[in-house]
Amino acid sequence: MMPVRLYQSAIRPARWACCLLTLLWTLTSCRQEVEHGGKHPLVQVGNTFLYLEEMRQQLPYGLSGGDSIKFVQEFVQKWVEEQVLYEKAEHNVRGDESIERMVNDYRRTLVMNNYERRLLQQKVSEELPEEELLQYYENNKQLFILEESVVKGVFIKVPLNSPGLKDLKKWYKDSSDEALEQMEGYAFRHAVIYEYFYEHWLPISELEGKVVINLAELSDNFDKQRDIEAKDDEFCYLLHIEEYVAKGEVKPYDLARHEIVDLLANYRKVELMNKVKQDLYNESVEKGRIKYYYNETSQTESDTVCHAVDSIATGSTR
Repeated sequence: MMPVRLYQSAIRPARWACCLLTLLWTLTSCRQEVEHGGKHPLVQVGNTFLYLEEMRQQLPYGLSGGDSIKFVQEFVQKWVEEQVLYEKAEHNVRGDESIERMVNDYRRTLVMNNYERRLLQQKVSEELPEEELLQYYENNKQLFILEESVVKGVFIKVPLNSPGLKDLKKWYKDSSDEALEQMEGYAFRHAVIYEYFYEHWLPISELEGKVVINLAELSDNFDKQRDIEAKDDEFCYLLHIEEYVAKGEVKPYDLARHEIVDLLANYRKVELMNKVKQDLYNESVEKGRIKYYYNETSQTESDTVCHAVDSIATGSTR
């Protein structure tokens, strides 16, 4: 249970804010008889209201009493200024067809995007077969080239005065289960940094800065030099390279797999949406819901637009 003193300090800012909001509501609640759907108005500009419930949602958690008051004051002032500016702007640009067109276009885009998202969630949710992923990887290796070298192995940083350091220098080179168990126990007791990454690839850049030597310069010799030891005045650094793939070579499959999943899922989405659009188009044509006025226009006009509509209507573009 929270101590009483801590509990009271935790709720005090909220009480300040609520008191301020309640006061604002009291001052404004009896000014006008308007139906507010159960909400409590704080400020009115024209026919637009800022409500107590909306203001409470805007209050950041944990503000002090004074900061809460300041936040509410500034928020309300900004809301009023923006509202009067909007009303003035709306009055001056009323009848501007370009704004109405942009609003309608934006709404259409939102509606279509929302529909596509729901449709894709239903149709592209199944997992891609592993065989399909592997096949794509084998056929498109040129798409998966490493921008920096990657390694699998283990890295340990321990103080120079750690006991049994000679044994650790044997264990970190050995990938056997017994050596791993000994090394992990030692690392738990003495290591400043211990990173075991036999099971996943690690970019060389993630190890840079942890070792007192330049790994990028040594990476060309990783095929021959798999065990690297270094030290400074305080620490000993041990790095064992179990596997290595150089910059410019093809990414290992397990490193490229996530990208392949994203690529194939995106291909599926594109194919699905193209099919949905084509099916909807064909259905609308069959039901007579689409009518092209190319007959009327082509008899009187011979410009590019008329020819384009003619080609769509006759199906030459589909």
